[in-house]
Order: sequence, then C-alpha cells, then structure tokens
Amino acid sequence: MGGKTKIISISLPWEALREVDGLKSQLGFSGRSEAIRAGIRTLVSENREREKLSGKVKCVLLLVHSEKSEDKATELKHKFEDVISTQIHSSLSAGKCMEVFLMDGDAERIKKLVKGVQSNKKIDYFKLVVP
Repeated sequence: MGGKTKIISISLPWEALREVDGLKSQLGFSGRSEAIRAGIRTLVSENREREKLSGKVKCVLLLVHSEKSEDKATELKHKFEDVISTQIHSSLSAGKCMEVFLMDGDAERIKKLVKGVQSNKKIDYFKLVVP
C-alpha cells in the first residue's frame, strides 16, 4: 500500500471513534489516521490470504453475534453443511453468543461462507483460522 497518499473523509459512529482513540493510545499510534491505516492493512492482508485458499481446506471459523441474531448462525450452518463438520455454540455475557465452526471442504465454498459472514452486519466479529 505504498505510493502517493490520497486524503479521504470517512464517517464513524462515536463508539467506533472512541475505540480508535483507545487503540491509538494503547498501541502507540501517532494519530487516528495511522491506527485506521493499520486496520486497513490487516483487513487487506487477511483477505489476500483467504483468496489464496484452494482445493480442500481444513479450518476454523469463529463468530461472535448477539443472541438476537442466533437465526443467522443457524442459517449459515444449514446453508453450508457440506463444509461445516462441527458447530460449537457458547453463550457469552451481555447477550452475546460465540459460534465455532470446524470446517473441512472445498476452499471456494468456505470463501463464499466467509464472504457472507463478513458482509453481514448482524455478526459482530469473525476470524477465519487456517493452519
């Protein structure tokens, strides 16, 4: 992500801005822009690694969502049961749930599942782990 710099404007909810400010202080970034750039680099890097997946893949997908969004996790399990071998559900505090999907199957199907999770606003957090 080198080259020329382009100034852009973004809108963030207050809570997200407070989180960025906290990360800035906690991780020693010189400013908000530096913290946001680091986040973008991480997102781009993770996406590149995911796009490289091919063939048969064994991996783990971790999701965190609100209890109200439980239907989304169930929908995913049914839609992608060809690659999800095991689902583990755990209730967390503050009305949150965690789902762990152990997956084994075609990389293209797994990438499709992750793309759906990433674009779903009901999912608070996700992480794909490929050993």
